[in-house]
Amino acid sequence: MSAPLLSLEALDVWIGDVPIVKGLSLQLDSGEILGLVGASGSGKSMTALAIMQLLPPHARLGGRVSLRGVALTEMTEAGLQAVRGRDIGIVFQEPMTALNPLMRIGDQVAETVRLHEARAAPASRARALAREALDAVGLTGDQGAYDRYPHELSGGQRQRVAIAIAIALRPALLIADEPTTALDVSTQAQVLTLLVGLARSRGMGLLLVSHDLAVISQVTDRVAVMHEGAIVEQGATAETLLHLRHPYARALLAAAEPAPKRHSPAVDTASAVLEVQGIVRDYAGRRRSLWHAAPAFRAVDAASLSIHPGETVGLVGESGSGKSSLLRAILGLERTQGGQVRLLGESFLTARGPDLRRLRRSIQAVFQDPYGSFDPQWSVDRLIAEPFHLMDVRPGAAERQRKVATVLEQVGLSSADARRHPHEFSGGQRQRIAIARALITEPAVIAFDEAVSALDVLVRAQILELLAELAERLKLAYLFVSHDLNVIRAIADRVYVMQHGRIVEQGVTATVFESPQHAYTQRLIAATPRLRHVHRE
Repeated sequence: MSAPLLSLEALDVWIGDVPIVKGLSLQLDSGEILGLVGASGSGKSMTALAIMQLLPPHARLGGRVSLRGVALTEMTEAGLQAVRGRDIGIVFQEPMTALNPLMRIGDQVAETVRLHEARAAPASRARALAREALDAVGLTGDQGAYDRYPHELSGGQRQRVAIAIAIALRPALLIADEPTTALDVSTQAQVLTLLVGLARSRGMGLLLVSHDLAVISQVTDRVAVMHEGAIVEQGATAETLLHLRHPYARALLAAAEPAPKRHSPAVDTASAVLEVQGIVRDYAGRRRSLWHAAPAFRAVDAASLSIHPGETVGLVGESGSGKSSLLRAILGLERTQGGQVRLLGESFLTARGPDLRRLRRSIQAVFQDPYGSFDPQWSVDRLIAEPFHLMDVRPGAAERQRKVATVLEQVGLSSADARRHPHEFSGGQRQRIAIARALITEPAVIAFDEAVSALDVLVRAQILELLAELAERLKLAYLFVSHDLNVIRAIADRVYVMQHGRIVEQGVTATVFESPQHAYTQRLIAATPRLRHVHRE
């Protein structure tokens, strides 16, 4: 009997004295797709790095990792460098950090070939293999990807480049670590189809690492669920998902397709708390001649929406649809070329001085990456209290401390957390701090820009529950911008669908999702990962 393509035997990983992976055993055959699933901190990404022997400097490794019966754990660094890229390829979550911003795309793909081919090999061979790899991932010559730079490509195109680099030498094993987490549903579906197609057509083994069981259920042959460094469920995907026994695995399954978090409130349709009418947002395009002005690019084209007190409204669309540009225009962060925004019945975009400060107190925002919007040197107390500069009379020290403690407790944290700094918290906790900062001025509306897209499904479920509870208790209105239709299905009472800068469909969320009218909406819903092999009650 031939050896499996990949074998992990009693794998242990420690960071210092902390065990990260505990006695993990797995096998993967050629042509097979194995899903390794778990929440943040479960040890799945560390397992992927252990296979590549790319652990952090202070990590310790135990057990055995074998590729086609050859122990990678016993190889020298020089031997491992010959294996990485040639026999094992890896694709990470964020391609922009894995690509050199100063090198052309084609040169980066060809670099893998040059590193593993004899120095005497002609450069033309490296270029030919690079073009072949780019063609294989759908970046054909007519798109000119070979001579472009990473910043000139979309997120989905950059991920395709990362895949091209990983497959350029036709490796036997491909590891994809959260390759679609930051992508919109259409691009995510394209990347997953690409990965599966490559594995099937080339007979590669594919290890797909993800926190999302809905994604895993769509494409894998077998699944292994990790919790606290150990595998708690393992087997054929269809059979395993039908008969999950471990409570943690069941929680992952429930969070993969979150149920609606609250009943739609009875709203006063006569009085909108936020009314957006005919917003136009143009950006300057690339100048093509010294003698002609740069053509304008219209990112938002006469978009209108409304939100009523106590209502949650979703805004969905693919990357580049214009939804974030519309949000920035609504928040007054960018100049518009047309339209108006009325907040609490008053014109927001034309307000100045004390009127503008008063209105800004009434609309706050929570962004995708809370760490990026925090000053890392500031304490939580100072971060949350920052919006007090919008107050006509700022609260004194005692009142400020009381208000900060109140909002921390409202978002499920402790008043003692006010003395800590952002780096001392997990991603989910930092997002709770961002929500607390948005609550501190007692706004009427909070806007969320992809606020849960970077979180794993369990933390996402907790944040959605928190937001629903806060909206119910504090009578808040939300504008929830997201590319994740499962999130919008769970949180929004009504939804607007945006394509090419225009609102193409709107309505009650359940109605739009069950009977979409526009072809674009139908395509988005069809591309959304849904759980397979699972009976729904």
